[in-house]
Amino acid sequence: MRPEVRALMWRWREVIVALVVVALMAWWASASYGVVRWVALAVTAIAVVFAFAAVQRVRFGRHGGGVGAVEYDEGVVSYFTPMTGGQIEIAAMTSVILLPAVRGPAHWQLDAPGQAPLLIPLDAFGAEKLFDVFVTLEGIETEKMLRQIKAEPDKPVVIWRKRSIALH
Repeated sequence: MRPEVRALMWRWREVIVALVVVALMAWWASASYGVVRWVALAVTAIAVVFAFAAVQRVRFGRHGGGVGAVEYDEGVVSYFTPMTGGQIEIAAMTSVILLPAVRGPAHWQLDAPGQAPLLIPLDAFGAEKLFDVFVTLEGIETEKMLRQIKAEPDKPVVIWRKRSIALH
């Protein structure tokens, strides 16, 4: 198998598995009766949801090859390069901003009070882990985020901002 085909299949592996499960369960539902049919239909519906989520994850991810490495462990995002890096707690984050590409790739800017913004290139090694972080943020619009990544904006775009209670 050609290396580029293997890489493409590896990147889309979750979608492929989910679609195979959808096809098998749909066939099982059409060929069965009673309770077994309802179980197969339920599993088909769940697999469709997983396929949708897998497509979003693929749309978010880049091929890597950029500077630095991203790690996500126990509620903390870490980004390291040979020259710089940093960490930010997910619970302390106040905003996620997509910075445009200027002399290099676009960057994520993760902000938290009392610390310098954490800048992470979209193509950093392991940057696809940020998708799991971002989807847990309350009120984030995943589809808007994916559209902005694809559009490659020419000015900073606020993807998510923590809601705060306004006092009179």
